[in-house]
Amino acid sequence: MSIESKLSQFREISEKISAYKLALTTLNWDSSTIAPKKGAAYRNKMAALLAGELFSIETSPEFIVCIDELSTEALDEITASEIRQIKKGLDKARYIPKEVYVEFAQLTRDAENVWEKARDEQDYESFKPYLKKLIEMTKKVVSYRKDDRPVYDQLIDDFETGITLADYDVFFEKLKKDIVPLLHKVIDKNIPQPTWLKRIVPIQQQRQVVEILMEYLNYDKSSCYIGESAHPFSSHFSVHDNRVTVRYQEELFTSSIFALIHEVGHATYNGQVDEAYQGRMIEDSMSYGMHESQSRLYENMLGRSREFWSSIYPKVQSVVDALKDVSLDEFILGVNHVELSLVRIEADELTYPLHIMVRYEIEQGLFNGTLDVEGLDQVWSDKYQEYLGIRPPHNGLGILQDIHWSGGAFGYFPTYALGSAYSAQWMAAMRKEIDVDRCLENNDFRSVNEWLRENVHRHGGVYEPNQLLLSVTGEHFNPQYYIDYLKDKYSRLFDVGE
Repeated sequence: MSIESKLSQFREISEKISAYKLALTTLNWDSSTIAPKKGAAYRNKMAALLAGELFSIETSPEFIVCIDELSTEALDEITASEIRQIKKGLDKARYIPKEVYVEFAQLTRDAENVWEKARDEQDYESFKPYLKKLIEMTKKVVSYRKDDRPVYDQLIDDFETGITLADYDVFFEKLKKDIVPLLHKVIDKNIPQPTWLKRIVPIQQQRQVVEILMEYLNYDKSSCYIGESAHPFSSHFSVHDNRVTVRYQEELFTSSIFALIHEVGHATYNGQVDEAYQGRMIEDSMSYGMHESQSRLYENMLGRSREFWSSIYPKVQSVVDALKDVSLDEFILGVNHVELSLVRIEADELTYPLHIMVRYEIEQGLFNGTLDVEGLDQVWSDKYQEYLGIRPPHNGLGILQDIHWSGGAFGYFPTYALGSAYSAQWMAAMRKEIDVDRCLENNDFRSVNEWLRENVHRHGGVYEPNQLLLSVTGEHFNPQYYIDYLKDKYSRLFDVGE
């Protein structure tokens, strides 16, 4: 068979795979946003069947032979990258029995429904059997791979190609050494939390703020949509269809603001991928750390800056009664307030890595056998006491606060910290070419998006993180940018010396 025939066959099967993925993404979005809870069991069963059919196509002998043969051919850079990534995924999946894959798919869907109810009722015991089964099934699925590395090392690689457990250990130790002393200096100043942060803001007013932010961020309504869910997330359907969700809380109104900015970072990344990649695997195969680099860049380095808010804050004040007597400077200090808090997604930038370390260490323990689900909620609380000096009053603010484990996403959490560090390197490179602060002050977020489109977004998942960082910034991953950014920002905001 000629290369042209093989590529034609590859494109035909790939298009069918994309169709199934679109159907499953739509089901997932629907289930997490507007679908009636009572219909969950049937939806989950049907979705698991669809996932099984997709698995059959992706691991069919026809597709495996096609990919194996194309992997030895001389291809253009883009197609070669695509084939290489698909082959890596196939090598992980091809030996898993279909019935095991379907069982795991259904488990994750059922577990998410149980988790949401358990979180609301602060009931770890009801989720514990599902967590135990998720860990067992994850180990079982990984056992079919032809890979001798420990399970958690493989899971780490699933979410961030090129990063190892040893790399993460070095990264987190560096953060402890350089950031924790700065955190203590800020905490020791005993700066009280601004009282306005706890003011009640009606959901309707929050929705108006979201509308203001959508316009400022150039989040195009013709190709984007905002929904509501128990845990904010972003879903990618196509280059021209990217959706995000927020969770509105009247007593914590800044949560929806920064959840939106964070998720729009994800959605903009997907929406600015080269349209020629639509329907191809590389359209959405960016690493999780690289994706988080964009959401954390938007949420923190841009979204919590004074320049970001300077042009739109008067509009926000006009719709939020609770901010009428809060100056811009007071607002910026408030949204950057540092405190030892319980909830990861509400955490400030300085304490955020500590939240990730708790999860990282627990995941390691769960997969190396030193921890078990029994009493894990207490282990969680003990680690929060150790790292942050506080204990959750209940499991809803403790071990049940995140959705990730219910979906079997073990190894995902470390990418949040890694993405934060990547974002600082992107920001430093962007500042060399455009006046970021002036763009923000002049209500010109479009120029920021354009720089990111040209240098990062348009490539989709063609390049591994280090390849892309090196080509754009001239350096491999360098966490010193992140450390320098945090030291500079918080030293200036709260007048603490380095």
